[in-house]
Amino acid sequence: MTKRFVSLLLCIIILMPGSISFACDEKRSDTYVKEILFGYDSSKYGSDDHTRMLLNAVYLCSEQSDNKGQEKLSYLKKQRVSGIPNISKINIKNNVLKECSHNAWEYECSTNVKQQKLRKKILRNTVNKVFDFGIVNNTIGSNSGKCNSFAAMLYYFHILSDYLSDDNEETATIVYNWSVPSYCGVTYVDVNGNKPCFTSIQKKNTISFAYYAPLDSLGRAGVAFGNIGLDIMPASNSRSEIGHIKPSGWNQNKYKDIIGSATDAGNLYNRCHLIAHRLAGEDEEQNLITGTRYLNEAMIDVEKAVADYVTSTSNHVLYRVTPVFKGDNLVASGVQIEAYSVEDSGKGICFNKYFYNVQPGIAINYANGQSEQVEELWTDDNTLQFAVYNASETNTDWMFELGKHMEIVFDDLKDSYTYTSMKSQLNSIAENARKIQNGETSSRVYIKLKQYEYQYLEVLKTHIPLLLKKELFFASAYD
Repeated sequence: MTKRFVSLLLCIIILMPGSISFACDEKRSDTYVKEILFGYDSSKYGSDDHTRMLLNAVYLCSEQSDNKGQEKLSYLKKQRVSGIPNISKINIKNNVLKECSHNAWEYECSTNVKQQKLRKKILRNTVNKVFDFGIVNNTIGSNSGKCNSFAAMLYYFHILSDYLSDDNEETATIVYNWSVPSYCGVTYVDVNGNKPCFTSIQKKNTISFAYYAPLDSLGRAGVAFGNIGLDIMPASNSRSEIGHIKPSGWNQNKYKDIIGSATDAGNLYNRCHLIAHRLAGEDEEQNLITGTRYLNEAMIDVEKAVADYVTSTSNHVLYRVTPVFKGDNLVASGVQIEAYSVEDSGKGICFNKYFYNVQPGIAINYANGQSEQVEELWTDDNTLQFAVYNASETNTDWMFELGKHMEIVFDDLKDSYTYTSMKSQLNSIAENARKIQNGETSSRVYIKLKQYEYQYLEVLKTHIPLLLKKELFFASAYD
């Protein structure tokens, strides 16, 4: 009990409004950079001395602030990277970190210009030390060509990790011995090959019912199970007031832009029905959990599909919703929804899906429902955006800038199938991402962009390792 109280107190202190400044997540950045560089071999090369040098240099270029990082400078100096300055020469304050290290590679910060140049020099020189780019580069240095552009790619990979700042290991779980990966931009994943786990006896039942497990000792809702039929579906105007109910982990907070709009903050949490009211779900605490707006909206499509099917056929649908809690967490990591249409043996409705209880851009403490905004780059005029409408040299975005440097690094492979396939997929993502900039609320744009950011990451993780294996400079360090 004492340990839980102390943990709760620490969470309250850490998440107090106004106490949060911009901070990059070094672990997440390192993970994404290694996955993009090595793909499935990231565990093999992740602890290599060369990799450690590169990650340290990325940190000093993109994440260092408030005199942190001395051990990384010392390590690079020990590895005989040239031009390693004292920490005081590159140090900047946390409140200028975004402008200094989350813009185009060529961008010159309005303040800390000397520090910014030295930070990028550290990254270039480290790249030049790790890899052999040939006699020309060895002669003229690291400020141009493949060496400079590879350093820029590492820099942009770090920025991508900060776009995906809400990635949370807590969202990975196990459902019926089925591994659910961490949230990666999609609202749900299939469980058990999308096949529900009802028994043969249950699949023959044509009697309508709805059952809700009692709250457990922590006040958490359990399984909600029903056989949805017309005879128990309620009238459209029959919903009860539920504002007085506070499900476990109810710790409401409001956010602008990411939820709601630039002027009106939106609520993070909804009182989320396990079995939707329209499907005969009761407006009671046994049928309610603390669910994000993102989760609540994601569940609507499957709920509508079931309701429309029952209404049009008068058949029954077995429907089970299981909130998934990790340990003693008061907020569910997600919900599993299984459905099966009885009279036609699953031909009309048949699925088994796990929906993530997340809100893009917001970090949730599932132990108690506390939350904080972790996306600090969105709508910031001093940072490089992932996508802008009509991107060009004078109206640039992250995808445009990364593309320029990839063309230089992979100049010899431009006609290869791997490169053309990657470019085709990335161009398609870029086209779609840039289209959504107009005619949508900021929160809807943000959620859609998040999906494209994850898609972009997956394409890079698939193709970049294959391309790098064909590059002589890369083989000089990782042969």
